Amino acid sequence: MGHSGWSQGIVFHTNLEESLKEAKQQKKLVFVDFYTSWCGPCKALSANVFPQQIVGDFYNEKFISVKIQCDDSGYGVALGKQYKVAAYPTLMFLDGNGDIVHSTAGAPDAQGLIELGKTALDPQKNQLSLLKEWDSGNREEAFMRKYFSSLMRAYQNAKAHDDFEQYFATLSKAEKASSFTFELMQTVKELPFSPAFDYLEQNKADYYQTVGKGKVDSTIAKSYLWYLKNLQYGGMMNKDLTEFNTKLAQFKAKNYPYYDEYVAFYDVFDFKNSDNKSDAEIFMTKGTAFLAKYGLNNDDYTISLTMMLANLIWGKDKGVAGIEWMERLVDRNPDVRYLDSYFHILFRNLRWDQALEVAQRIKEEQIKQNRSTKDIDQKIQSIADARLKYGG
Repeated sequence: MGHSGWSQGIVFHTNLEESLKEAKQQKKLVFVDFYTSWCGPCKALSANVFPQQIVGDFYNEKFISVKIQCDDSGYGVALGKQYKVAAYPTLMFLDGNGDIVHSTAGAPDAQGLIELGKTALDPQKNQLSLLKEWDSGNREEAFMRKYFSSLMRAYQNAKAHDDFEQYFATLSKAEKASSFTFELMQTVKELPFSPAFDYLEQNKADYYQTVGKGKVDSTIAKSYLWYLKNLQYGGMMNKDLTEFNTKLAQFKAKNYPYYDEYVAFYDVFDFKNSDNKSDAEIFMTKGTAFLAKYGLNNDDYTISLTMMLANLIWGKDKGVAGIEWMERLVDRNPDVRYLDSYFHILFRNLRWDQALEVAQRIKEEQIKQNRSTKDIDQKIQSIADARLKYGG
């Protein structure tokens, strides 16, 4: 490989097999960018980060780099499945045999991408080293925290679940109910109907002693709420709600006091009109009625409904109900985390002045916390762009 392309940033290939051969000969790792045509952060990486000379200088020297499109006609789709890619972009480092050495999901900046490469190259820090340590039997608490967090960050959820379940099965009754094991359950996001979750439900009294009743009960309640919600969403996408309905029936049989509340929440997302078309008006009417009854129980109800409505509408005051939902929430609980959804619904309603005010509040907060304002600056710019395009 000549040096001619170096000033343009990372030189990418498109054939993984050839790149693995080359990597073996050169004793290098292969860096793979798994992306899709529709993924925004993927496009940002390709436009703003990969072309930087500082990035190219590092990656072209240390790695053979490959781009794999996971929504192409087949080659990339198959590779995405083979490597169990579950989020985009996934940035993966492979050895010459094609085995994973390190992996993460998300779009870092130039410095972050270089740090990621350094971690992948460091046999003391990369995922492969954690994996070897796990396989050799290290079960120290500090190590396990690191191991499972690393898998979850890389969206290797299936591996995290499998390894956790195998570990859980080896524990004594006291160890299972320890606050550390409970913490690991949260890290790997143990789902309802899994063996460890079933055990937690059947032995709640033991966990009440170590973790506290409030925390245990709210963890169980929350887990069911979002587990079933995701099943409903997936079922609607695939036009098959069989699994959702089956699990909902199993959930009902457990006689939790919040069953009716959850069913009412899921029902809001069934907003087809008589022609079987999605209807934002029906969604708003149902959503407003639901929040009037249950909105105070869980702030996430408001966020979830608002974000759904934002996807359904675009135009001057087309989804005012969502603005009202968010105003009530922010009045009640001015948590800065909620401002993002508030901005989003204002933007989708073409309420530029209000959206700008909220964006400025987010920016002030980020400056106070010494965090990057890159994302919110882009949103502020998007208001200016939209004003030019749509007026107002």
